[in-house]
Amino acid sequence: MEEVRLMPQNNFRKCILSICDISPTKFGSFEEFIVSLTEKLRKDDFEHIIVFRAKPIKSVEDSLLNLGAKIEIIKPSKSNIYNFIIFYKYIKKNKPDIVHFHFYPIYTVVNYLKLFFNIRIVYTDHMGGKKAKKFSKKLLRKIYYFTNSKLFSSGIDKIICVSNFVKSKYSREYGIDSEKLYTIYNGINMEKFQKNTNTEDIKRKFNLKDEFVITCVGLRRDKGPHYLIKAAPSILKEIPNTKFILVGEGECKDRIESLIEKLDIKDKVMLVGNVPNLAEVYSISSCVVIPSLFEEAFCFVAAEAMSIEAPIVAFDSGAIKEIIYKKESVVSRSSKLLSQKIIECFKNGDISTKGSREYVCRNFSINKNICTHVELYNKLLK
Repeated sequence: MEEVRLMPQNNFRKCILSICDISPTKFGSFEEFIVSLTEKLRKDDFEHIIVFRAKPIKSVEDSLLNLGAKIEIIKPSKSNIYNFIIFYKYIKKNKPDIVHFHFYPIYTVVNYLKLFFNIRIVYTDHMGGKKAKKFSKKLLRKIYYFTNSKLFSSGIDKIICVSNFVKSKYSREYGIDSEKLYTIYNGINMEKFQKNTNTEDIKRKFNLKDEFVITCVGLRRDKGPHYLIKAAPSILKEIPNTKFILVGEGECKDRIESLIEKLDIKDKVMLVGNVPNLAEVYSISSCVVIPSLFEEAFCFVAAEAMSIEAPIVAFDSGAIKEIIYKKESVVSRSSKLLSQKIIECFKNGDISTKGSREYVCRNFSINKNICTHVELYNKLLK
């Protein structure tokens, strides 16, 4: 166990211990969450102790320490018994009131820590997943989770689900019905994701003029970029003046490049890699496409694009239909349906985005997310 340098601590009313099986290598959505949570907890007189599996990058570390957080490094083991022992010693030393696990398996022997301490145990289920296609695999998964829930759920006070889709997964796929399940939607930084009106300068960065710009984020296979590329010829037939911007990196990149070559649309597609400011890309997008094959637990791209009031077309995957502002923007997984909806978006001018930023602010802002977390902590400690 490695301890990172600490800032001087005050006498706090209560203590929250966030145990995160993550190694922050960028200032992403989770890092923004943990920093914002620390700031809110400090204002509400809570000490915040954060455990990572490896030392975070300097920007994350400095942000947390400047807000008075305490950071320690504990690399978890595959053995839950070992984790139980390590966390037992750490909880005994720090005496937190609430232990909040992020990215940890929910039903394990670790939950029996509650037998030894006067603590509340909270988990967040951040993950979506791939659907099990075979009946045998579905059955085995259900037996595994259902059995473990009976053995290890007694110590849990709340399981935070990042969408109602995730919450319903417990009963739908695992046969688990529990009053401990509680939905708190993920939150995005509304200040970071607002429309940049200086679009001409942004277009010049990408060598664009007045094209119909279609954006897709993520080159992993489970993000479905190949569905968009397969739809491209049909789209170009109706909208010749189209440019496709594919953002990010992933194992699907070589396949995408081969497909672009095969379809002879190289001059219409830009693979721009990771960009420092996604808000700029959304701001020049005529349409943001989310052809996800993965059962999205939330979908940050949808919330971010809606915050900028960019039109969206998406596959019906996981929580996307729950999150998206205009449900008619969602189609089944098909390149043909995808192209039809994008062409409809072009002909209509947009798929009405008016009010989408207000919708995101009301439901998916990081401020709302953080306030709801702290309200839950206070409720558990009454």
